[in-house]
Order: sequence, then C-alpha cells, then structure tokens
Amino acid sequence: MSILFAELEPKLQRVSVSRGDIKRLLQKMDHDLKIAEHNRGKAPDWALKIAHQAILDGCAALMAAYGYRTKANGHHFVTLRFAQLAMLEHAALLDRAEMLRRRRHQVTYGTIYAVSEEEVRGALELAHQLSPILRDKALKVSNVAKSPG
Repeated sequence: MSILFAELEPKLQRVSVSRGDIKRLLQKMDHDLKIAEHNRGKAPDWALKIAHQAILDGCAALMAAYGYRTKANGHHFVTLRFAQLAMLEHAALLDRAEMLRRRRHQVTYGTIYAVSEEEVRGALELAHQLSPILRDKALKVSNVAKSPG
C-alpha cells in the first residue's frame, strides 16, 4: 500500500487493471456528463446526481490507474477521498466535489428533491472542470505504471 493512500487502506483493494479498463471508465465519465447536460432543464435533481456520477467515474478511473478499487461500503466517499490524496494540487476543486457528493446524498436519500438552477449549473461546471484533469492524471499514471523499468 502506498503511504499516500494509507488512511484509506482498510477500504481499498488492490486490482489489476488494463489501460482499456481505465479508458472505459473515462468514456463513462464523458457519457454521464453529456446525460447530465441533457437533463439540466428537464430533471435538475437527476442532472445534479449524474454530474456527481461523472466526477465519480473519473475518480474511479484515477483509482484504477493506481491499481486500486474501493470495497463496498462508502465507495463514493472513498473514491473522492482517493482523488483528493492523489491530486493535492486540485484540492479546491475536489473539496467542491465532496460538497457535491453530500448534496447528491441529500437529494437521493433525503426528503427534499428540489435542486436549484444555480446548483445544477455549479455541479455541471465542476464536472466539466474536473473531467479533463482526471482524464489526464489517470492516463499519465497508467502510462507510468505500465512503462518498463
């Protein structure tokens, strides 16, 4: 286990992942972001949830690039926390992603489903900001992990 991710060790599992697997997760991120945009005006609660899912997909790709996946319980939190630890230089964006995770949880499991236009706009802007960062980092890490020597 990497010292960088030591705090998450009980919640992570080592896995063998191919570059193709990582690319598929990144494609899912892109797909989910498009679907979130499509639902923006039609179903803002779903747009917010799917924007969160797009970010989560990118974080899962990053985690896979490092050779990890989460165990069952609390995987949304763990996946985002992993990205926070892996990309300290993007702490502010990933802190916003954590706030979005909490808001998504309220909308999904709470009693108030109303989501404002401003919330949806912010969620989508965040997903659009993070997606290229997550893609670049996941692909870079997977190149390093696969290179000889």
